[in-house]
Amino acid sequence: MRPQLLRSRKGLSTIVAEVLMLLIVIILSSMVFIWAVPTFQFNTGQDNSGAAYAEKFSTLWGNFATFAPSTAEAVDKCTGIPASGLCPPSSPVTCTGSITVATTSNIIVPVNGVCVITANVGSVFASTGSNLTVVGATINGGLVGNYSASVTLKNVSVSGFTALLNDKADNIIGSSFDTSGNTSWCSDGCDMAIYDGGRGTFSLVNSTINGQIESEVSHQAVVTGNTVTGRLEIESADFGQIMNNKAGMLDLDQNGIVVISGNTIYGNDSYYPGSNVCASGTATAVCYGCGNGYACGGVYGGLVYGNRWCAQGNNVVISGSHNDPACIGNLEIDITNTGSTTVNLIAAYMSGIPLAGPVTWKLFSGGASHSSLPITIPVGQSANVTMQWTPPPSSFALPWMDIYFIFVSSHNNFVDGHLYFGYNPALTIPSQSRPENRICPPCY
Repeated sequence: MRPQLLRSRKGLSTIVAEVLMLLIVIILSSMVFIWAVPTFQFNTGQDNSGAAYAEKFSTLWGNFATFAPSTAEAVDKCTGIPASGLCPPSSPVTCTGSITVATTSNIIVPVNGVCVITANVGSVFASTGSNLTVVGATINGGLVGNYSASVTLKNVSVSGFTALLNDKADNIIGSSFDTSGNTSWCSDGCDMAIYDGGRGTFSLVNSTINGQIESEVSHQAVVTGNTVTGRLEIESADFGQIMNNKAGMLDLDQNGIVVISGNTIYGNDSYYPGSNVCASGTATAVCYGCGNGYACGGVYGGLVYGNRWCAQGNNVVISGSHNDPACIGNLEIDITNTGSTTVNLIAAYMSGIPLAGPVTWKLFSGGASHSSLPITIPVGQSANVTMQWTPPPSSFALPWMDIYFIFVSSHNNFVDGHLYFGYNPALTIPSQSRPENRICPPCY
């Protein structure tokens, strides 16, 4: 009987163990269900009610709040620049191909010609329609581009005055301009190293300027990662980006759209001539003119001396005044309610960052102006929203082509879009709202 009893007990133990295992599985499954369902629902939208599906809204229009083209200004002529003796230089050698052997001769690129210089030369003059490229060489004199198709400098050293006049495209990378020993070179202020003027594009990247640089009337000016011992001036550009530079002084006025971020300004340029709104010399570190779109009069004879649209942030000023209130980057976006329920926009993001600056909004139909979220838009109505944008940190890629925005509603629907620099209006494609859970988490 004992062996049978033993076998009976073993069988019972097996059955009990299996039952217990089944109970454990059921309990664990219930716990996972209790945890997983609300977690999944949270990540895919906090509102699954009919209101979320009835809610629809879209963008109508968007622009930079004070959009306008830059203020026109005359460009210096070749005969009027400090190094006018280079227009053209004396006894030049004509380059119609390449120069690979060092020479002390002055070089001229003929009309519509193409020249590539990879060896040290004297002064260089690029004629109308010509294409000049200099790589890894020293220009032992001055450099002039006069209505050229393009002037490109890569790892170049220039010992004389540089004038880029009405060129279609000027690109300077990793180059140096050391003219501080000759402070008599004066255009708009003395100690001038580079003058750039004309409706082309101007790009200055990772270069060193021992003296002052002035760029004016360009269609697009991208200036980033440079060291400028004197004044860095961007004036009357349609669009300018000034980022991650070190400069003695920063002077920005009469531009159409200008964005300034990540710069260090020392306020030590004694040659700054001053203006009707900013003191001369080292008293001023940054001058943004007299504000977005405002006319100042004074020494500029009533011309608009402020930037038409200006945004700045993440800059460091070591010494001197800086009139930051004259550079506030407001954006305007119109949003319409196309659904069957009231829209409440509870969050906004600019350039992937939660909106930190002021926001104001008002319904098209009238009523009070509001200065905080949420933005409440009744059925069939639209609202104009004005927001202040701060340029993102220096890690942002250049050049910026647009400002990306997102509005999120209380039902987790959102609408996004891009405001493109250089377009009027800047919102080129309106967009319709959609639920977050179609592309989230996360969507910002």
